[in-house]
Amino acid sequence: MPTKHCIFLFMYLLSVSSFCLGQHPSISTTDINNFWRAYDKLNTAQSKEDSVTIIQTEYIDQATNQFKTFIRIRKFTAAEYVKIIGRYPQFWNSVRPLTENIVDRKNEIEGILKKFERELPAFKIPDVCFAIGCLRTGGTTSGNLILIGSEIAAADKQVVKDELTPWLNSIIGNTGDIVSMVAHEAVHTRQKGRNTDLLVSVMNEGVADFVTELVTGLNINSHIHEYGKAHACEIQNEFNEAVKQKSTDLKPWLYNGSSAGSRMHDLGYYIGYAIAESFYEKQTDKQKALEWLLDKSKYKKIYELSDYSEGCN
Repeated sequence: MPTKHCIFLFMYLLSVSSFCLGQHPSISTTDINNFWRAYDKLNTAQSKEDSVTIIQTEYIDQATNQFKTFIRIRKFTAAEYVKIIGRYPQFWNSVRPLTENIVDRKNEIEGILKKFERELPAFKIPDVCFAIGCLRTGGTTSGNLILIGSEIAAADKQVVKDELTPWLNSIIGNTGDIVSMVAHEAVHTRQKGRNTDLLVSVMNEGVADFVTELVTGLNINSHIHEYGKAHACEIQNEFNEAVKQKSTDLKPWLYNGSSAGSRMHDLGYYIGYAIAESFYEKQTDKQKALEWLLDKSKYKKIYELSDYSEGCN
């Protein structure tokens, strides 16, 4: 057989083999290593300006392409890193080993993503970038890329929280685990459409919680759900009234950790979950129900078909 035909056959067999084996995600922890290298060099800084320069040159300027996307989306700056490192030294020292251990859990993360590939319609395995953020995002997505703020996602109940603000205290150590965070964000990569109003925005987050739990048994917001169940009627009626008024104000329901006061923050996650669960349980065709849950254009109809829209006495 001519050499060029052998090469062609080899490449063909390789591509078929790769297809049969499924996708292998890129799971990067490079930026975590870069952060702690920069962090250690802060000991040599003689001034705040020196510290900013170290974080800029040793961390931000060394960013992987994936982390560059994270920086752009969340607008992280060297000055902000220096500020929060100086403000919470005990926290950073306690969370460090937890972030450094993420590299040892890549197989576990890949296993969860492959489970989604098997069970969710048209799911394409995303790439994952673990980096250190500025204590204001546990995870987000950009296209088919998952971006994880490891200082939040990896924190457990043993990290030192004495220095943290009340909101950070309520978040840190309560997001489940890095695997559940990746799973939640993985569902977001599959959801189609835009967040056009309060209802769709709430369902966007709640559906991600519901589908994650349905497929993997994991939930990053169990503490929010516990509060929601304890105040179910009050929350349901208040939210239904907001929907009736066609509210576009997310602040009472989502991303409101710093302004929720004595009430539990981010109750929209619980509400969206409850709507999704009510709809899903009523459907006989579960595969079609899943397809609807991943399509934001269906969310208003799902709300109407669920028991949640009927109110609570």
